[in-house]
Amino acid sequence: MRLVSCLYLILSGTLLAQRGAPPAPVAPPPPGDAANGKAIFEGKGQCTNCHRIQGKGSHYGPDLSEIGSRRPDQLQTSILDPDAEILPANRTYRVIDKNGAVTVGRLLNLDTFTVQLMDEKERLVSFEKSNLREFGFVEKSPMPSYKDKLTEQEVADLVNYLYSLKPPPSAGRGGRGPQ
Repeated sequence: MRLVSCLYLILSGTLLAQRGAPPAPVAPPPPGDAANGKAIFEGKGQCTNCHRIQGKGSHYGPDLSEIGSRRPDQLQTSILDPDAEILPANRTYRVIDKNGAVTVGRLLNLDTFTVQLMDEKERLVSFEKSNLREFGFVEKSPMPSYKDKLTEQEVADLVNYLYSLKPPPSAGRGGRGPQ
């Protein structure tokens, strides 16, 4: 009888989770100044060398215009330990041609015969696979760790700035706005 009760509790908890039980509360970002975080993003952190926000910055790395949909702890981990979690869309790709020249970039297309990348200089480059010695995903993030480059307060400010970059309210409804 006890086993049946335990199974019932486990299964009912699973069903509640599947039916949309309220998500766990998100911990707030560490105390920080978003305005100072923006200055760090555009200045000391040199984040615009790879990223862009609202059309400003590089196209090489991910667009961070709506990065505030991620949890503050995830943002902080991305800044301090970028190899900890690399989202599939952000993985870097490397090709080596038959002459040994290496090109690293963001994968745009991979088909039966070709590989297209945006390289580190934001150039669109295309390779025929028959002319390549090697090609594949890079295991490490191209983003450096800021663990020893920013103070704890600067990281908190940067996290607050990034967390403030929320998607528009209609983004979760397929762009249709309120129904």
